[in-house]
Amino acid sequence: MQTLVKPAESLIDFSDQPAFIATLCKQVSHLPYISDRIYHASVSVDRQDLIAFLSNNTSHQQMFWRERDQDRVLAGLGAAVEVITDSPSDAIAEVKGFSSIIYSQSEKAYQPFFFGGFSFSEADESDIWQEFPSSYFVLPQICLSETQGEYHLHIHLPCNGEAEWNTAQNDLIRLLLALDWDRSIPEPSEEGLQFQKCSSIGKAQWHDLCDQVQSEIVHQSIEKVVLARDVVVSVDGSMNVHHLLNRWLTVNSDTYSFMLQRGDKYLLGCSPERLYKREGQQLSTESLAGTVGRGDDLAGDELLSRQLQHESRFQNEHGLVSRFIQQQIEGVCNTVDFEPTQVMKLEKVQHLYQKVTAELKCNIDDAELINLLHPTPAVSGYPRDAAMNFLSSNEPLARGWYSGGIGIVSYSDEREFVDFAVVIRSALLENNRLHCFSGVGLVEGSDSESEWQELDSKINSLLDVVYGTAQH
Repeated sequence: MQTLVKPAESLIDFSDQPAFIATLCKQVSHLPYISDRIYHASVSVDRQDLIAFLSNNTSHQQMFWRERDQDRVLAGLGAAVEVITDSPSDAIAEVKGFSSIIYSQSEKAYQPFFFGGFSFSEADESDIWQEFPSSYFVLPQICLSETQGEYHLHIHLPCNGEAEWNTAQNDLIRLLLALDWDRSIPEPSEEGLQFQKCSSIGKAQWHDLCDQVQSEIVHQSIEKVVLARDVVVSVDGSMNVHHLLNRWLTVNSDTYSFMLQRGDKYLLGCSPERLYKREGQQLSTESLAGTVGRGDDLAGDELLSRQLQHESRFQNEHGLVSRFIQQQIEGVCNTVDFEPTQVMKLEKVQHLYQKVTAELKCNIDDAELINLLHPTPAVSGYPRDAAMNFLSSNEPLARGWYSGGIGIVSYSDEREFVDFAVVIRSALLENNRLHCFSGVGLVEGSDSESEWQELDSKINSLLDVVYGTAQH
């Protein structure tokens, strides 16, 4: 039953505020209370730097998302709605429920985007991931968006109680009025900073672990295992997460870029790998596996590229991922198309890459797709169950959300849109410590020393951001 409460009264003078803030505040102040509703309102704004927006408004929980093709960028502050569950399936169901009660005051059709993801492995009270639930999604209270060159400022306000409604309105208005619109990202002072780094696994232990994998492969219990390691970078001062992210995505323009804050920790990264993207019944996923470095010059780079395309170990590693995807999705799709394999060239490394497009059968939802595709052999191994059992028994690293999925989900009457990246090329920042993660796939014939060097190449792309031009 609808219950109306008088609009929030405001005697605030908006004369010193940007016109769009005044407009949005007035919209918020006149929203009537209606139980079981989440309000959305938005206004157009001029061109903004979304990372600067986050950098200058640090008193709120933060999130950032940039699609790989850069068509959509989102920067969120605060949480209008949080979904915390033990499984992605439960989280998806809750997100759908909340999405169904979002009421938009926008003139154009509005897509409510929840941002979040899910872990690779469970966290316990002793490890660095304890603030990150198994599955977590958030609808930002305030969100600045860029979509194909157009900028909008959005608010979401849930009707959580009639008695508290006017207070909730006025609290949101105060947040809007307090926003800092400085378009610069403060440069952190790095003078005199001392960097230290260490790894959770030493080289000798790494070689022993690789030998165990090869033994499993010889006995034909496993065809591939992906091993991960971290490098922890510490400084004698605090790190600026926005400066790090801005540096990182500047040199990784063709990747998914993300940041998610939980408490005083930030998960951030620039991932080249899509888990899957769904628009209605249209599914896009990909096989990304096999890695070599980049050459010092064009000729050297092309030589490494040919090695990647023709050596059997790389072909085998990539083929396992492609085979897995086909096995997993062919039963839920009307059509599946594998495009020719290409080489994806990134700043420090290059990968074998194959795009997969499909048309889903009716009534296939994201809970089922996540269960089918996560984790892929690109981050776990093949067969998946055997590889996961090996990792849970032998890998010393607590992966948490590393190798999990992260992205945006949107459910509305007009359109369903989901886009998840795999959480690789990522790091977890806590105060003055940055945990940098990376992994490599071992198949028959893999050389443990070469795989260690590949890990270094991947992690160095992040260390270059942390250290700048310093040697590491």
